[in-house]
Amino acid sequence: MTLPWSPSASSAVWSIAVSRLGDAPSAAVGGDSPDDAPVQGRASATDPLLLEQDPQRMLGTASLGKLFLLRAVAERIDRDPETASLLMPRPEGLEVEDSGLWWHLAAPRLAVNDLAVLVASCSDNLAANALIDWIGLQAVQDVARQWVPGGSTLCDFFRDHRGPEHPPEVSIGCAQDYLQVLKDVARATTPALATMRSWLRTGVDHSLVAAAARLDPLSHYHPHGLDCVNKTGCDVGVRADVGVLTSPGGALAYAVIASWGTSAEQESAELVIEDMRRLGGLLVAHLDGAHAVR
Repeated sequence: MTLPWSPSASSAVWSIAVSRLGDAPSAAVGGDSPDDAPVQGRASATDPLLLEQDPQRMLGTASLGKLFLLRAVAERIDRDPETASLLMPRPEGLEVEDSGLWWHLAAPRLAVNDLAVLVASCSDNLAANALIDWIGLQAVQDVARQWVPGGSTLCDFFRDHRGPEHPPEVSIGCAQDYLQVLKDVARATTPALATMRSWLRTGVDHSLVAAAARLDPLSHYHPHGLDCVNKTGCDVGVRADVGVLTSPGGALAYAVIASWGTSAEQESAELVIEDMRRLGGLLVAHLDGAHAVR
């Protein structure tokens, strides 16, 4: 089955991949409850594709590269659990006043685990820089290279101003790679992936594809058991949303990335956001339909 969707934002280029996660019903990727079980289903190689559009096209992905950072940190904690409570200072020379909460707070130091939660929940750039400074950009890039085949990676620290001496994009990637990332997070077959999934459960940005789920962005409550674990990326000329939607009807993973020239920023951004929300509506309807026929 292919979803009947095509973008209306003609100025944007897209990289999209959506697939179901096996045939078995799955619990929501939830909190401290029986629903916290990983998504079950068939192996990823046989997950049926619902939609593809240039899934290997490399684009700027803004904050999506933080997913590789989170796995690198989770693996370090798995090897040495005491590192989770290490207090990290604000990174000198890497201060950034952009997305996130830490730059609004008085705390001069935060624990590694708390920084990871800030990165996952509100895409905190200052927290991300502190973690990159601690674990090393090369270590993050090594995780990306070993995890996905298409070249998706984190390229640099997060900066208020990106100059000619810096990489042009803070992260790059394609839908095929990020679809695999979210499938692995959903299935959580290692302790590090389970930790990463628990951090991502705190995410509050449901403004793009995930908007259709109509979850409370703070509690993720939904009266009919729908849930979403996702990570977004937003920059001038970039919108991206990758995630896993689960419901009593099953689960699906999606990776949706759009990029466009900055000359028509406002108009293009509005159209892309509308397209992403419309696609999200189709994904939710697909899960609802799968539940209805069970």
